[in-house]
Amino acid sequence: MRIPSEDLQKRIVDTIRYRFYDRLDLYDVYRWLDNFKDDEQELAVSVFEKLEYYREEDLLNILCKGLYHIIHDYWDEKGKAAHIRFMPLGRPGKSGHVMQYLVKNLLKTNTPAHTKDVSFFNHPKEIDVQTLTDEDVVVFLDDIIGSGDTFISDTKLITERRKNNGEIEVKPNEWTIGNLVKADVPYKIVLLSCILMDKGKKRLEEQFPYVKLYGEERIHAFCKNKSPFGGYLKMKQVREFCFKYGSELCPQRELGYSNSQALVLFAHAVPNNTLPIVWVDEYEEDGIRKSWQPLIPRNQMKKQNIAFIQRIDNNRWVFKLSQYFGVDLEDPEWKGVIQDKNVKLTYLLRCLEKNIPEVVIANDMGLTHEDMTVLFDEGEKLGMWDNDHHVTHDAQKALAEAAKVFKIQEKEEKGVKMVDDRNYMYVPETFRGKS
Repeated sequence: MRIPSEDLQKRIVDTIRYRFYDRLDLYDVYRWLDNFKDDEQELAVSVFEKLEYYREEDLLNILCKGLYHIIHDYWDEKGKAAHIRFMPLGRPGKSGHVMQYLVKNLLKTNTPAHTKDVSFFNHPKEIDVQTLTDEDVVVFLDDIIGSGDTFISDTKLITERRKNNGEIEVKPNEWTIGNLVKADVPYKIVLLSCILMDKGKKRLEEQFPYVKLYGEERIHAFCKNKSPFGGYLKMKQVREFCFKYGSELCPQRELGYSNSQALVLFAHAVPNNTLPIVWVDEYEEDGIRKSWQPLIPRNQMKKQNIAFIQRIDNNRWVFKLSQYFGVDLEDPEWKGVIQDKNVKLTYLLRCLEKNIPEVVIANDMGLTHEDMTVLFDEGEKLGMWDNDHHVTHDAQKALAEAAKVFKIQEKEEKGVKMVDDRNYMYVPETFRGKS
């Protein structure tokens, strides 16, 4: 790859700093640029500098404003306080539950004005529709409405799946919100999504006129006269560039799922509505699997592999922080420090020390808001962090001492970053009767 010009380098550095808040490395961008021809670098950088990266604090701000408008719109209409009922879109692990995690954090210290109470549900069946009145507002949560497909499919009472033999299998939709999302009901139905893509928003408003949508609206990337890429000629040039590579990477979804043309990235996930050239890591050409260097990968298996590697690396930190877990490594009778809770506490401590957003940590670890609350309470008791989740001085000191030891060992290995886990892990002399 040709080294980008001085002007392009400045644009890349500025974008990393001001749009990605230094959450990306220059190497990540150069590696991504290597996918393209040298004379296409300017087009690729044009796409890169128009991407919108949302941190946890950005999402919290949007959710806070959306909640304010929901409550005040209800107050203006009804003149009385409301019961707010939150429900995430999708099953556990999906982005709707991440948004619910954020809302819980947002409201954990106080109840908003003009509300009687606030409650959270994880499954549509937990809400008794018969008990809802005109004092209730049911708020569905998600991070992005791209095409509107998620909301529409979730309202269906049955699901259809094509079997290998070609037959259509029809089953009840166990996660349907169709019993809640209905016209002419006494309660208010609201969809609060951080980002509302214009196409998806219009589609939902047409199909569900009785559902009020809240969030920040975004115009699709190659909208005529409104494109962030400028005038028609430049917009057309960038669109053809994205479509050319998108047709190789994601046939039928060249510009994102359902042609959403989104330029959105979240700290916790990358929507499939976003241009594929940004997040795809593998594609198929003539039956052969090929690699693509993503700017930020979306592939969950790749994320899990990365998380697994981090967890293995995390084990040595668990040993160095063993004093927090009541384990004496010099005691020959010790039972072992590598336990699930200790591993999670150590990983959480290291992430907090690096100022990684809590929602990103929870998503990486696959934990619910309740799971995180338990860990935070336990870590506070052990003196790892304070009530505000700030790492304590003693824990910072322990981390620094461990990092110093690991750094020395890596130097001794002459730059080869390998860890001999025998120095940290208990390895039994016999296993299943074999030595």
